[in-house]
Amino acid sequence: MNILLMCMAGASTSLVMNKMKAALTEDQKDWKIEAHPFDRMDEVVENFDVILIGPQIAYKKKELLRKAAEIGKPLDSIAPVDYAMGNRAKILKQAQALYEGRDK
Repeated sequence: MNILLMCMAGASTSLVMNKMKAALTEDQKDWKIEAHPFDRMDEVVENFDVILIGPQIAYKKKELLRKAAEIGKPLDSIAPVDYAMGNRAKILKQAQALYEGRDK
């Protein structure tokens, strides 16, 4: 699975990304996780299966959901507490649930 993390500039989400990568289990080692600013979505989205956005761009969620739906990519926002605490296991589970539900 390929997970796209998006935020305002990509800096704080890079920290979350690194924590998520460190938490991958053996059967998840082939997963790709990258962080990008939301304004690069159109450039990079095709390489990913799911999109998670940071809480600092929650105000853009409706717009980003519309864009994601147009190209058939599931998108959700990371809960502020999980983002702030770097709750990598919960964020990975959220991404996996999005991935598994994408065709429903």
